[in-house]
Amino acid sequence: MNPRKWAKRLAIALAAIAAPAALPAIYVETSCIAPAASRRAPETSPFAIPDPGYRRAEGDSFLTFPEWYIVHAYTDLAGVARQSSESAFDYLATIAGFWRAMCRATIAAGTAGDVTAGQKITNHIIGLSFTAEMAVIGAYERTYGALTAWLRGPTRTAEDEFALSVADDYAAFLWQTPWYEYPFQSQLRRFWRETPWAHGNLVRGLERRFALTAQYGGKSVYAVAMAALAGYAPADLRLRSVVAGTTAADLATDPRIKPIRTLEGGALLIETPRYREFTAILRQFAAQKRDMVEIAGNRRILVTILVPPGTTLATPGAAGIFDLPIQSRPGWHRIGYDAEVKSLTRLIATVEQQGAVFEHAYDY
Repeated sequence: MNPRKWAKRLAIALAAIAAPAALPAIYVETSCIAPAASRRAPETSPFAIPDPGYRRAEGDSFLTFPEWYIVHAYTDLAGVARQSSESAFDYLATIAGFWRAMCRATIAAGTAGDVTAGQKITNHIIGLSFTAEMAVIGAYERTYGALTAWLRGPTRTAEDEFALSVADDYAAFLWQTPWYEYPFQSQLRRFWRETPWAHGNLVRGLERRFALTAQYGGKSVYAVAMAALAGYAPADLRLRSVVAGTTAADLATDPRIKPIRTLEGGALLIETPRYREFTAILRQFAAQKRDMVEIAGNRRILVTILVPPGTTLATPGAAGIFDLPIQSRPGWHRIGYDAEVKSLTRLIATVEQQGAVFEHAYDY
């Protein structure tokens, strides 16, 4: 055996796999470009807040959506699995939706202005990883998984019930914490320790044991590598914003909100958690009729709204960017909007009065 010959063959095989996988990323970088005429002039903050790290790149609000798309995809997958099985999920449509949404978000980010190179690199890395994961899992679930789900019938096995509980837990976990911190390894141990044998269809049970062991085990190994890389640039879990119509005393009862100081005109600089907690705070401000003035030094932000079938929304201060169907909620759509920060709390109240759900604000 010639080692050089086998090394060359392996390199060719890897290149053959990597080249098609890289095509969507190449398309996004070469075709999803905002026209120069559409670029907004940067807005200057009237507060001139000098705090280190206060202002973040406005375009990054739009470019964080691809990361959150994966969160939404796993929530959707858990919903479909609850209704039937993992094999009913359309994995290819989910992959296509990721790159379509990333293209639209990239155009919107270019319109907004400055973006960080690190966010773009992150998007392409997770995009390729997510594409590979969905393709492999989808190929398995739509063949072997679908066969054993058919043999099982409508009654889930103990293994199915465990997988569903983990899917729900994982989807909720992703809303506030990076995926690589999820305890896949301990869940795998718990699976083998707590899941009874021969409870339901034996063929389905054995197949699920193989599939879940491979999935949780593979993710636990990959998570170690991703956690090590993330450790070099850990995410900042808090951000600062400016809110009007309140005082430090008004906010004293909410431990999530830290008043920093009162600004010119009576506006208040505050510090809050990011992610799901930040969206919850925005909902609270909407109920209390308080207005956001700027978030992380910026005047526009990406938001998503869940829209029920047959609904045309009035969205004050917001323009649609992308529209994605939700598999687990037939007829519903997730629509992304480029929203004015100053209209944000009014937008939340308005769309929910129309029967839609304000889902998330993508906080840089």
